[in-house]
Amino acid sequence: MKLIPDSLAARTVLLVVAVVAIAEYTTFSMVLDNDRTRHLRQTTQFVAGQVRLLQTVLPGLDGDARRRLEEADVGEQWLQLIPDSESVPEHEPEFGFAGRLASHLSRILGEPVILRHAGPSQRSGLWIGFMASGERWWLVLPPPRFEPQRLPHDLWLWLAAVLGVLMLIAGFFVRGIVGPLARLAEAVTATGDGSARTVKPEGPREVRRLAECHNTMLGQLALVDAERREMLAGLTHDLRAPLARLRVRLALLENDAERSGLTRDADDMERIVGQCLAFLRSEASSTQTASPLLIADAISNEVARQRELGRPIEMTASKAAAACQVAIDHGNLQRLLDNLIDNALQYGAPPVEVSLSVECPETLTLRVRDHGKGIPVAQREHAFEAFAQIDPARATGGSCGLGLAIVRRIVVACGGEVSLADAQGGGLEVVVNLPTVRG
Repeated sequence: MKLIPDSLAARTVLLVVAVVAIAEYTTFSMVLDNDRTRHLRQTTQFVAGQVRLLQTVLPGLDGDARRRLEEADVGEQWLQLIPDSESVPEHEPEFGFAGRLASHLSRILGEPVILRHAGPSQRSGLWIGFMASGERWWLVLPPPRFEPQRLPHDLWLWLAAVLGVLMLIAGFFVRGIVGPLARLAEAVTATGDGSARTVKPEGPREVRRLAECHNTMLGQLALVDAERREMLAGLTHDLRAPLARLRVRLALLENDAERSGLTRDADDMERIVGQCLAFLRSEASSTQTASPLLIADAISNEVARQRELGRPIEMTASKAAAACQVAIDHGNLQRLLDNLIDNALQYGAPPVEVSLSVECPETLTLRVRDHGKGIPVAQREHAFEAFAQIDPARATGGSCGLGLAIVRRIVVACGGEVSLADAQGGGLEVVVNLPTVRG
């Protein structure tokens, strides 16, 4: 069990309460110690004065006076004078007040003072022995005069009320600090997830300054990102013109063997350009809100389009999946399927199997499976990185390593998840989980 909480708010409130409680405890301790010292001094002076008076008066008492004195009832509120007898308690008091009182009385009177008490479990007076004309006498100090003073209950209730009010005030001020920090943390997390979000500067000066720095950083990142997209888009767009001229020249070549090799190179270059453009488009559309799409029908249409190109693709959809809707842009869905099917056919082995099912509530699962050798487990996370090349030989096959990066960006923008798994019976299976929306 942790003694110190994790949250900043709880720690700050705990610090305030601890400081106030320690300050109050120290103050009350000093007040009580001062009261005890003053009480001891007053009691010592009072008892010493009574002893000196009695040492002067007692030697002149006659028999009747002594008898009346011995028969007097011992009360609990006033000093009592008792001659030495067997009724004197035998226990020596062990509490601190008695020891300090005996020391002070001995110093003032100039002679030893003997103290007796009925015992720690008995409520009785403190017996103070002194000598008068060679005879031992006892002055009984009642309990209210020597018992340690305690704080009244009303004072403890007042202290508890003050601590409660301080906790409320501390909670109010801490909320003004922690609230802006929590919202700033949410904005930073959203930025890390790819959905940059500014935050309103509020709270103390340091927190406002931190929020302003975050907003400034977002503006700088957006400017750099826009320049990067513009540069890549311009580069890929400019490549299409020489590619078109290259294809015209290829068509004029008479050597079929030479033409086929150059045509394959042109196809690879065009595929790379297409992947870069698809990557940029998926990034641009990731911040847009898409309308719900009947996902089974849309995927069925895309699979039919792929089959028209002569590609071996099989599709199955459960009854529950056929009625599901997903908030995804149709262009993004097309790019997602194109990249998954292209990867499955280029790096795996046919046939490609596309399946739709509902395995979890409010979640649609899309599986695209090939029959190739798959990807090692240690390299699967790396495969989702932009421009990643699992196999160096792929770089010569018209791939720039953006296929799965495009897929992940589209899926994450829809609030889903994508992963790679071993298919039953061999091959690689891409598992895409997308949240469904109610129509």
